[in-house]
Amino acid sequence: MVSQAIKGADQPQAQWYWKSNSDPWSTNGNEEWTRYSDIESAIIEEAFNQKNKIKLAELDNYSINLNDNIQISKSDQNKQRQIKRVLTSRNESQAASSLSQLLLTSSLSDEHCRDDSEMRSGAMEHLRDR
Repeated sequence: MVSQAIKGADQPQAQWYWKSNSDPWSTNGNEEWTRYSDIESAIIEEAFNQKNKIKLAELDNYSINLNDNIQISKSDQNKQRQIKRVLTSRNESQAASSLSQLLLTSSLSDEHCRDDSEMRSGAMEHLRDR
């Protein structure tokens, strides 16, 4: 039973991305890809694994056409972007998730420190004016 759990941990995990270049259809320059959230990626992956010929996933603001690998805006059908699926090991996926959480925490901590120092300098100026 333990070996099955270890095997499951080694299974690749799919992560979905959307092309985030300002012009997503341009072939010039570097391609920029942005991860879908974990829940959005799970919804897309579930549709991807369906046995249907036409594979579609519905997100809040987008329809995902998996046959053509595109994301279509629900508010403007002309706004479309390419999507892609990347398989990673669970360990890589967990490390990426931990890293993004660490970066977010660090960023919030930096903002908090900046706010504190601004508050202290503002208080000092207020005391000097007296």
